[in-house]
Amino acid sequence: MTGRINLAFRIALSISVVLITANARAVDQADTESLLRRITPPVAVMEEAAGKKEEPRDQFYADCFYEPSNIMQGNRTGHWNEVDTTLAYIHRNIRGYMMVNQYERFDNKDYTANIGSYINMKHSYVHLEGGFGWDIDYMYKFQSIVEYGHKLYKTLFWQVGYTYRGYGTDDTHRVYPSLIYYFGDSYMSASYGAGFMEGHDTANFGIVNGDFTVTDFLRWNGGVAFGQRLYDIYAFDASAEMGFILFAGISWKLYKEIYLKAGYSYGEEAPKFMKRSLYFAVSVKY
Repeated sequence: MTGRINLAFRIALSISVVLITANARAVDQADTESLLRRITPPVAVMEEAAGKKEEPRDQFYADCFYEPSNIMQGNRTGHWNEVDTTLAYIHRNIRGYMMVNQYERFDNKDYTANIGSYINMKHSYVHLEGGFGWDIDYMYKFQSIVEYGHKLYKTLFWQVGYTYRGYGTDDTHRVYPSLIYYFGDSYMSASYGAGFMEGHDTANFGIVNGDFTVTDFLRWNGGVAFGQRLYDIYAFDASAEMGFILFAGISWKLYKEIYLKAGYSYGEEAPKFMKRSLYFAVSVKY
């Protein structure tokens, strides 16, 4: 009798593992990590909030970002890597940019490209972005982003954003209103988001983020995201995909407009997903 019970338990356990693995996808549809990094106001808005009144000048901007990660996904372990390259041109109140990304998930590589702009106006700004993916296994075919921010009171701004990602099936929509408070050359933000995936229920999440001046050449930033379907690995109901992401990093002004950046993030999502990442970046304005 005991032997039969043990055998039944082993069979049930094996079936559970198979089901979890079958539902596991090397997908980062929700992409909360990039949203955690992106809720950053344009430089012109920060300067306005800080009381700076410098004459605008044309500038080129280049940024290279590299993030290697260790992953536990169900009963699999491996690596996810991301490389982002951004080129931008700043002219008066407009910052236009082009970004190319390479994502490596286990043995698959996907590529995306996006173009966008930040348009700064008096006490407000608009952010527009559109792009597509190619040679894709798990990333989006099309993406569009619309964000708008406006001064609410003194150095307190509000922002609302919408992101659409088209996959052919299970397209996603995210809406995220935010509050951003500036003090000197530093700021803090708090956001609530709702994510809807076609054919699934709605997920809810929150983000708290901050960027702080330490010295004239050193900045520190950190944030946390918590809620449902942050990574969306298993395609379960939102209530079964609770998780969190912790994020922290530093930016070091090496020389004039040359910055080196480094940081770490750690994330978990139910029922069984874990991601540990480092990131390194270099930014140049000229």
